[in-house]
Amino acid sequence: MITPAECAYIAEHAYVPEHLPHYVAAISRTESFLFGEFVAHVADAHLIFVGYPLRGEDDAARLMAALAEAKARCQPTGVSVIAPHMPAALADYACSPADAYYRLDVTRLVIPPKTRNMLARARREVTVGVGKFGAEHRRLMDDFVRARRFDDATRFIFQRVAEYAQCASAVLFEARTARGKLVAFDLAEFGAREYAFYMFNVRARAQAIPGASDLLLAQIIARAQAEGKRFVNLGLGIDAGVTFFKRKWGALPFLNYVAGTQKIARPPTWRDLIDQLAR
Repeated sequence: MITPAECAYIAEHAYVPEHLPHYVAAISRTESFLFGEFVAHVADAHLIFVGYPLRGEDDAARLMAALAEAKARCQPTGVSVIAPHMPAALADYACSPADAYYRLDVTRLVIPPKTRNMLARARREVTVGVGKFGAEHRRLMDDFVRARRFDDATRFIFQRVAEYAQCASAVLFEARTARGKLVAFDLAEFGAREYAFYMFNVRARAQAIPGASDLLLAQIIARAQAEGKRFVNLGLGIDAGVTFFKRKWGALPFLNYVAGTQKIARPPTWRDLIDQLAR
């Protein structure tokens, strides 16, 4: 079990959202641990190992040593690893296509002219404020998910958004029309010292307002600046459309990302042996 001191250490050095125990716990109902400079989460005997060291360089030997410690302590029946590069020793892991995290340095941010124009347009149609996740947000999110071909894992994550939204460091920014209709909302995370995290963006299908998502991101950036953050991690590229949105703000890839999973055969327990003998 992670200690309060370890949680504070993680918050001090976190730069990817998967570092944050409260976020991963809300989404996946995990218990978190710290192995040296590496964070790990466990749910239902499955180990999620975050191969991004809180401090120090990306080093395969150090990652493998911490992973071995995590496996020895947690005795998982399955292991998932996310990391900048999958170590050669994990060549038998089934890996997802490579991606990258994108970030903005908000201390040096210059908003491109086209993006400023989009913000001005959106301000004529919607206003943005901070809200609380409720039934209206749930309906908008359910409609958003139904309209897209998300895989089962992504759909599961969206089902857990309401719980994550209750975390003290999560802030919901919402865009509404003059009549008060909710047309988009973002969830952002402000629990790390240097980083804010752009976590979820949900938009209406029937009443899409051009620039609403830009206006929401602008508010996230403004809050990050006010809180003295240096960066906003905008998350993974995911696809061409998402990448275009991030790059038009000037975000650049700063960390490689790959995810791999291996099944581990569970060693037989005394009950398994007794059951076998009884057959």
